[in-house]
Amino acid sequence: MGMESFLSILFFLFTFVSSFASQPSYKDHCASTVPDSTPTTKLNLNSFPLGLHHTGYYKGGDNIIDVFASWNRFSFYLSKRNTRATQTPNLFKLEATLSFISTNMLRDRGGSYYGRHHGYRYRTGYVTFKLDGFWDESSGKVCMVGTSSGYSKIGNSLKVDAVLKLNNVFNASNVTNLVSGSLESLSSDEKNESYFESISVLMLPTQNYNYTLDSIEVANEFSSGSDARQGLALNLDSFSFCKYPLSEWIRRLQLEYSPECHSENCTSISGSSGKLPSLMSLTSIGCSLTANKHRLRVQVEFSDIGHYWINQAFDPKTMLVGEGWWDEKKNMLCVVACHMMGESSSLVGTHLDDCSVRLRLRFPSIWSIKDTSSIVGQIWSNKSAGDPGYFKMVKFKNDEESGVGGHGLKYEYSQLEKAKQSCPKHKPSGKGKRYPEAYSQDMKFDMSLREFKKRVAWGNSVPLAVDDEFYELGLFTSSDHFSSFTNEVPAETLNINNGSLFNMSYKISISVMSSSKLDDKNSVFNLSSGRVKITAEGVYDAGAGTLCMVGCRDLSNTTEKPVGAHSLDCEILLKFQFPSLDTYDGHIKGSIESMRKENDPLYFKHLNLSGVSYYRESSRRDIWRIDMEIIMALLSTTLACVFVGLQLYKVKKEPNALPFISLVMVLILTLGHMVPLVLNFEALLIQNPNNRRWGFRNNEWLEVNEISVRLITMVAFLLQIRLLYLTWLARKSNESKKGLWVAERNAAYVTLLLYAAGLLIAYFLKLKKNGDNDAVYIPMNQPSTWKNINSYGGLVLDGFLLPQIILNLFSNMRENVLSCSFYFGTTFVRLMPHAYDLYRTHSDAYLDNRSYYYADPSEDFYSTAWDMAIPLGGILFAILIYLQQRFGGHYILPRRFKGSKVYEKVPVVTESESEAEIGATKM
Repeated sequence: MGMESFLSILFFLFTFVSSFASQPSYKDHCASTVPDSTPTTKLNLNSFPLGLHHTGYYKGGDNIIDVFASWNRFSFYLSKRNTRATQTPNLFKLEATLSFISTNMLRDRGGSYYGRHHGYRYRTGYVTFKLDGFWDESSGKVCMVGTSSGYSKIGNSLKVDAVLKLNNVFNASNVTNLVSGSLESLSSDEKNESYFESISVLMLPTQNYNYTLDSIEVANEFSSGSDARQGLALNLDSFSFCKYPLSEWIRRLQLEYSPECHSENCTSISGSSGKLPSLMSLTSIGCSLTANKHRLRVQVEFSDIGHYWINQAFDPKTMLVGEGWWDEKKNMLCVVACHMMGESSSLVGTHLDDCSVRLRLRFPSIWSIKDTSSIVGQIWSNKSAGDPGYFKMVKFKNDEESGVGGHGLKYEYSQLEKAKQSCPKHKPSGKGKRYPEAYSQDMKFDMSLREFKKRVAWGNSVPLAVDDEFYELGLFTSSDHFSSFTNEVPAETLNINNGSLFNMSYKISISVMSSSKLDDKNSVFNLSSGRVKITAEGVYDAGAGTLCMVGCRDLSNTTEKPVGAHSLDCEILLKFQFPSLDTYDGHIKGSIESMRKENDPLYFKHLNLSGVSYYRESSRRDIWRIDMEIIMALLSTTLACVFVGLQLYKVKKEPNALPFISLVMVLILTLGHMVPLVLNFEALLIQNPNNRRWGFRNNEWLEVNEISVRLITMVAFLLQIRLLYLTWLARKSNESKKGLWVAERNAAYVTLLLYAAGLLIAYFLKLKKNGDNDAVYIPMNQPSTWKNINSYGGLVLDGFLLPQIILNLFSNMRENVLSCSFYFGTTFVRLMPHAYDLYRTHSDAYLDNRSYYYADPSEDFYSTAWDMAIPLGGILFAILIYLQQRFGGHYILPRRFKGSKVYEKVPVVTESESEAEIGATKM
């Protein structure tokens, strides 16, 4: 064995050395581009202007790179290993790695590039070239040769020889400098797997950059036509401008064109599909503080909404590269951008030219119902109207919920008087009733919307501002009682503002459930693409729990065409009624209606809504309830272990009873303990906070109890496995009772037929219940086919004695096979959750399925009717077993159906009795 290992090591070393010996020759492929020279031993770590790591773009390589499995915009990574000086001045020995990496999330069925849902898988491929060569600092040229490693797009091991050539690699650069070049195969045989078409590459230098586009004349261009509204000032003293996450915040900016806009006079830039672009993104590629001015380099990219999430080939025509600076007096970002010029088929020779594009961006310090964008700006050309490349000014804004933040941010109310006139007067509620605070998390809620009792949409509502303070900021600056609701807090503290009136604004997002609603001219989605955004403001009465607002619907929200001039429908009335903090009904009721006449094109039908509220105070009650459920789960699981143990003790004393136990029954009980263990195996090892509602996190007692329940479930499962094994072994070794196998088989057939019929009946009943249910629609918690099957599995467990009853009928066995404590005790354990559910239904609040730890509706059938029918059925089964074991399996049948065949226990002769009998015979 040791000799074989030694030979394997020698073979590996030989292969490794041979691979380096077969490296392509530098002189044959690069000497004419960059001459070689003898390197010195001195390392020059910072001499290469592209730095240690640099990202670039590429085109080509389809036959070796899986470009259709990439989200990275066809980018590559150039990593420098080391740089050495040579005996020739300005010539450096260079060693680097060039990597093409593709990572994508695909459907298992293939063909789709969307989403993050179940049924997706990751596909990752890579091709890496290990390169050696030289860089001429004077000419700016780089030439390197090397061999690749990795896998081809079809999954085979890949070994390709290639040469990389780069131009314009200088120590100093400005906006006009772009590093371009090509990676070419050294194989000339197109049929060879190691051959690939030339790959063109492009990089933007980032080190030793000189800003050249900023001048007094250019700065004056940003003064005219600027929005009069003040932008939000950045606190540059405590928050470095260069550390500001520009690439994270400034994404998916919506372009807004004027009504008379056409593609030929709107912009000289096309989208990713060649159409008029709808979205714009800004990415920082460099930043510095020079001459007391914060400057940065930006990359501006244009795309279409329909192609935003789909990988498209890198196209220089959809990008701008420019320089920007922050104007502290006007609190705005000014950018001078240049077009990328080059051929569409290759990136070689791509350069920057025509720096006539101007862009300004600011963070509004004042929001209103008609404008809640946290980023706004304009982009235009400084050319004359008749010049090539001219386009009219285009506005842009962000469509995200989050903003930059800051204490200078204010909300300006404009519809309060209209809201007060449109809203009905509410009488004060009864004494003692308390409602959520305006600044609390209780004001957020999800909701479902209905038209004439038919559910049409779902959505969510988030407060934007409360009085003069933004809601999100208020959550972090309010009193300490928001930090942890699990601690006991005096009631007066939780309701310090009860009885007060608050000016509030909301952001509401609604998504359609059926595409048919898009064709309804009187639907709220009549002018949208399936999603409606409403900004509303009004008055919240904390003493009555009522919120009445006037809203503005954004009519420019579409995913199929560029956004036109910003238009709103502000004739919308919204009413909400929050439940009391003391009530167990956690549903928010309300409506959304149009104040327009029915013949108005913007009119839409009245919508009734129902929302789910998760009150912090009620969450404390939920924690107490869940603690009780965990204790009950511990008790029931422990009792299950005890009753199985008693049955094992019985069969140990009476082993001849084992063959008469139903294998199907024991298998059902075993699976009943195994399935929860398999589904919760990860939770047994580590608690995942994302799987629990935020109100139940950081509860150590709850986590300890959960683990205890699973450990005891493991013990019960092992005991059931032991009983199943003993039953199977006894049945297999008892050759004298082959008729029991026939009876077991017939009983299994009848049992499975009954289960199948019951499953169909239960499935149709479940469908009818779901169709008639008026509960709140939450997409992530909708009942699925798997949950229906899981619930039916709980029903089968409740009637676990059915296979034993049927087996007793076929075998007509009249012996005491099952321990009375086993079948009555286990029946009691299975009926405990239904008794508890009856209590919980009449005393507890609405809970989502993730908050159940005992009597989970997704694991059994729970309702008032089922909670009464299942216990009666379980008790009936236990009584039937008792009668069968006392009077015979056919005792429960009518007289004319009773048979005469009876299986009886055969006396078991012990070893001592057998020896005594043999001795007596010999005498």
